[in-house]
This record gives sequence, structure tokens and C-alpha cells, in this order.
Amino acid sequence: MAVGDTHGLGFERVDEDPNVDVLLTTMDTTSQWAATRELRGWEREHLHLVEGERLLDVGCGPGEAALTLAEDLGSGGEIVGIDVSSAMLVLARERSSQAACRVRFCVGDALALDEPVGSFDAARSERTLQWLADPQTAVHELVRVLRPGGRVSLIDTDWSTFRLDVGDPEIATGVREAMRTERGRPSNIGSRLGELARAAGFIDLAETRATQVWTEWNPDESPAPDGCFSMSSLADDLVDTGQLTQADTDRFVTIIHEAARRGRFTMSLTMHALIATAPASMR
Repeated sequence: MAVGDTHGLGFERVDEDPNVDVLLTTMDTTSQWAATRELRGWEREHLHLVEGERLLDVGCGPGEAALTLAEDLGSGGEIVGIDVSSAMLVLARERSSQAACRVRFCVGDALALDEPVGSFDAARSERTLQWLADPQTAVHELVRVLRPGGRVSLIDTDWSTFRLDVGDPEIATGVREAMRTERGRPSNIGSRLGELARAAGFIDLAETRATQVWTEWNPDESPAPDGCFSMSSLADDLVDTGQLTQADTDRFVTIIHEAARRGRFTMSLTMHALIATAPASMR
């Protein structure tokens, strides 16, 4: 990918995106974020998966998170991964050849899971709800397919926490204001995971969060900080929200790039995680 390329990293329709290869690579990059690793470690500790259980991963992407959990399920267990993207699932299937348990990856709809009632011991969904038109319905679907007492793990982003510091207060304020408001998708859903889970009937909630911080980035070598969007794409967002004029986008990007070259660049974003239990009876 050329240094000048820009991309918005939208995951609503991955297979139709002209930057599908960028999106696939980005999924692997974000899986290595310190915040992602921290939350996945917390998830594994609190899900308490055991030998022989069945795990559903909704929005599984290229499958690396679920396949790591396969070690806890053992040869008698099973993972079912569902995603709307065939391109993501191709990678997931390739990576599953040495899985520690049975694995099935298939195209599916988070809002209408093609799985029987009470057929899983545990379910997870990571950074998927923010791309759905109706995240509450998706969480209701998770409780439907879980057995009584089954466990769910939700991990998602709160984009209203996005901060950018390049030594320019005007840019910092504009970015903060632009990312505060949701536009066309529930991008701030991370902070509302508990609300969604309770509304679906889940109980015994445990919650945590982790913040990803970027302090180094060379814009002459990469069009964007690791796993993130380009600053040109960010400028477009600010234009859409009225925080920046189209005439000022080049100046906006130049200021950020120059700050990064001088080592004066800090960016942060917080993700939330939740573990909860399906009720003993709700049917």
C-alpha cells in the first residue's frame, strides 16, 4: 500500500470494499493492539471455557480470537464462527487447520442467527455491534442461542473517547467534538454494553475497559497509525460534522503529519468488555 493511500476502515460491507485487502490486514493489526490483548486475556479468564463446550463467535472476522480459545475447549469442544464477510471467513478457515477442537466458519447474520435455541455454552462478539443497524437485536439473539446459565462476552469500542494530541488545541477540540456524536451507526456502543446485556435478560455482569494509546507514527512510512484510519479520512469526518471546512483539510493533515515527524503525536481510544450470564430460564 502506498504511503499516500487513505482509507476509512469501514467494516459494514467488507467484501464490497475496494480496500478489502487493507481491511483484512487491519483486522490482524488491531488484534495486536495492547488494549485488544488485554481485553481478550480478561475475556478468557472470565468466560471459564472448559473441555467439550460449544462456543459461538458472532462477527468472528479472520478467526484468530476464537481459535485461541479453542485450546480451552479441547478435542471434544466446538467453535462456530459467523461473519457477513466471505473474505474474512476464507482466512478463518485457513487458520483453523490446526485447531484444538472442531471448527465451523460460515456466513451469517448477527441479527438473525441460523442456530437453534439453547445450542451453545458460551458466545462472544468483538467489535461487531458498532457496525450493526440494531445491536440490541443482536444481543437478544445471543441470549436466545445460549443454554440457560451460558456465558456471553461482548467487546466493543466507544469512539466518543477518541483523542488526538499534536500540540494544537483547535485540532484536539475539533476531533473530540466530531467523534462525540454517532452518525449512521452505533459507534459509541462500547460504553453501553451493560445496558444492552441487561435489556436482553443477561445477569451477573462483570465489566472492564482498556485504552489503546499511540505515541509513535511515521507518516512517511505508513498512511495511518497501526490499525487506524488515515488523517485524510479523519479530516473528512470533521468536514461532515462541521468541525472543519473542506478548504482547511490539507492544512489539518499537514499539521498532524509534521507533529508526528517531530515525535509530538499522541492518540488514544477506549474499548469496553463485558461478561454476563444467561438466566436459568426466560422462556
